[in-house]
Amino acid sequence: MSINNLSTSTLDDAVLASIRQDVANFLHRCGLQYQDFILDEALYAECLQEAINRGFPMDGEYSIRAHMPNGVSMFCAGYAHLPDRATRMWICLLTGVSTRIDDILDDGLDLVHLHSFNENFVNCRPQGNVLLSALDELMREAHYHYSPLVANMIITSSLDSISGIMLEHGTNNMQVSTDAPSYPDYCRVLGGAASAYSLFIFPSTMQYRQFIQSMPDVMFVVNAVNDILSYYKEEIEGETTNYVSLVAASGNLTKRDALHGIIEKTMQAHHNILECLKSCPEAYDSYLGFFYGYINYHAALKRYKLEEIMLEASSA
Repeated sequence: MSINNLSTSTLDDAVLASIRQDVANFLHRCGLQYQDFILDEALYAECLQEAINRGFPMDGEYSIRAHMPNGVSMFCAGYAHLPDRATRMWICLLTGVSTRIDDILDDGLDLVHLHSFNENFVNCRPQGNVLLSALDELMREAHYHYSPLVANMIITSSLDSISGIMLEHGTNNMQVSTDAPSYPDYCRVLGGAASAYSLFIFPSTMQYRQFIQSMPDVMFVVNAVNDILSYYKEEIEGETTNYVSLVAASGNLTKRDALHGIIEKTMQAHHNILECLKSCPEAYDSYLGFFYGYINYHAALKRYKLEEIMLEASSA
């Protein structure tokens, strides 16, 4: 059985109010208190200068300038607990470049060079444009910041994210089958670089045996928290191919029921992680440092409208 279209977005005030309330309740259940988070201007200037020094594109169609706040937010919020500043700068630049590449579809840029990225990377060939060259350069530095095995997994996750972008483009308007309930999760893991951003959480000095069994749940949390916190703005923008919409379509659910299901799975995954890591205080603290910082990452980027969401909750 399949359905022809994903559920359409709505700007109905009552629906938007219910989304705000659901997201606010999620934050409350996580024990998270929303606080306005403002980017450090000096740090932003430093990160921007580092990108310029490396020759990364700051103007023109491939410019990453508008995406650098994403990277800086990761530096000073999501991964603020990491002791190695050089690693945080690397994550910052990787995030800025990766989010720009992810937006290529929205900007209508030609994908031809993206299709050859993985082949060029494996064969050490030049990439097709300056943006992809920047990603290539950063990926090759993973081994400077993490152990060989962890760096390998970071690189393969990054390569998969390129495939995920191409998959999203190639399956646009594809019928979503209700007989393939795991497909939304497959797409999300492939395209979200969840493995890489989960592995970033744990300092390079930590043995992977101390946290590796938590990785499936950490990966789910990394993706799902973003999906939950971005859903409100995506509905306002009329986006219909997000994770919530895919889950709703494949499960023949309403979007609100799909959102509730994702929230419940996220809470369970969060609980699993805490239980799994409690025997290793360093890994436990690293995860919690990331988890709380990840909310600040979203708060720092006004596009997610968390302030609007929490104002609704406080007035209820």
